[in-house]
Amino acid sequence: MVAKKKVVALILSPRRLGNCEILAKEICRHLPCEHELELIRLTEKKIKPCRGCYACLMGGSCPLEDDFPVVARALSDADALVIASPTYFLGANGVLKVFLDRCLQLFSGDFDLRGKPALNLVTAGLQSEAGATEMMLNSFSLIMGLDIKASEVFYGALPGEIFLDNPEQYARAGKLGEKLFAVEKREYAAWACPLCGSDVVQLQGGDRIQCMVCRNYGRLIREGESFRMEVELRPDNMFFTAEQAHQHGLWLKGMKDRFLGLKKKLGAICTAYADQGKWL
Repeated sequence: MVAKKKVVALILSPRRLGNCEILAKEICRHLPCEHELELIRLTEKKIKPCRGCYACLMGGSCPLEDDFPVVARALSDADALVIASPTYFLGANGVLKVFLDRCLQLFSGDFDLRGKPALNLVTAGLQSEAGATEMMLNSFSLIMGLDIKASEVFYGALPGEIFLDNPEQYARAGKLGEKLFAVEKREYAAWACPLCGSDVVQLQGGDRIQCMVCRNYGRLIREGESFRMEVELRPDNMFFTAEQAHQHGLWLKGMKDRFLGLKKKLGAICTAYADQGKWL
């Protein structure tokens, strides 16, 4: 007997039965395999901001007591993830960044998301006004080492509006359900980054570019009426491969010894500013 797949939907919207939630559920109705769906409304979880104490990296445990371990364990135990965020002021719900900062603990080896298939879903109220939301979800997924099977934006402001007289968005949701556990490698658009699929780049002057999701450098090449990206993997990239993520974890752990060696000098610099200004 084949075990059911466990799909965890990380919902970044506080709205109950809002567009993010129903979109994730509609997609899961089209999964070609037996599964159980577990949903996490991250806005209802107590996730405290990271203190940057590095305790989790130094053999200890995080001093913050909240819901982070429960959420991280659910994601780590999942067979696949669906991540859905509304667009707030042209970006993802801020709870995603708070959660990501706490994911420093993943370098301790307690949780592992690398290689898990994932769908990144964005909802926005106005056409062409999703801002950086999709990029933020893709960046989060790449840092976590997820296998992004697809990343798409759906439009609709009111709860349920993404499917209001909109067969095209219904159809796209169905196709995404077919992609989550697909073995085929994701196909990228010709103008997208050939390493991660992002179409967001920063111009570096001339034909030089940097992908804003995987942070690798390359060139923008004109081909007739269109363009394509030529991008090479940076050897010093922090998260793109498992080995790079491991090396970055070792670098973070080495910061403790570096701090102890420079503690007096650093302290002298910082204390010179101790009495300046007034805190509210």
